[in-house]
Amino acid sequence: MSGLEASRQFWDEKARENPYWYVSSAGPYEGRNLAEFWASGAKIWNDLKSESGYQPKRIDTVVEIGCGVGRLTRAIAPEAGIVFAFDLSAEMLTIARSSVEADNASFHRAETPALAEIADGSVDAFVAYCVFQHLPDLGVLREYLKTAARVLKPGGTLIFTMSPRTWRDSIAFALRARRWLAERRSSQGPRGLYRNEWYGIRPTIKEIEDLCPIKTKNLMLHGDKWLFFGTR
Repeated sequence: MSGLEASRQFWDEKARENPYWYVSSAGPYEGRNLAEFWASGAKIWNDLKSESGYQPKRIDTVVEIGCGVGRLTRAIAPEAGIVFAFDLSAEMLTIARSSVEADNASFHRAETPALAEIADGSVDAFVAYCVFQHLPDLGVLREYLKTAARVLKPGGTLIFTMSPRTWRDSIAFALRARRWLAERRSSQGPRGLYRNEWYGIRPTIKEIEDLCPIKTKNLMLHGDKWLFFGTR
């Protein structure tokens, strides 16, 4: 099974287990306040716009990668003309379609990072929030960034986040082994946090910049994410 197919299977499992926690692990695993969950999408979108300088217009076409249940899509759709929202998981997309009431937003299963549905030079913004850190390898990240460069119009905006690489990554094997043991001892709480499909990748800033065909700036967002943004 390829890395992307394993990821697809993982996220389908998580959509059945507890979709809202796996989209946003900042809140409690049990008893999630869904009104707060959905409201956080608008705050995130405002922060992304503010930091990147992107000012959406009602005629804009936006591509969102890793839309999950549609938390961010809900916030983007009222400000854009068309939103193409992609996710690996068909299970997540089923929830998104029933949760986002926006005629201008459509939801698509990302078969490959190439996004063949999207024409060259047709997109005003390409957005991926808290998604790319879960990718199976740097090759897949490269392909998504190449696609962004292909589909963005001249002057279009690329916006994405990554998890920073820290000293903890040097002992990741031990930390993941400890998590595996903890999950073996208890049936409560989130499952599979030790798996590659959750842990994903932790490239350096230089590695990310070298992979990206579009020149980007970066800054710390929300205290725990690198935000990358640039214009084609």
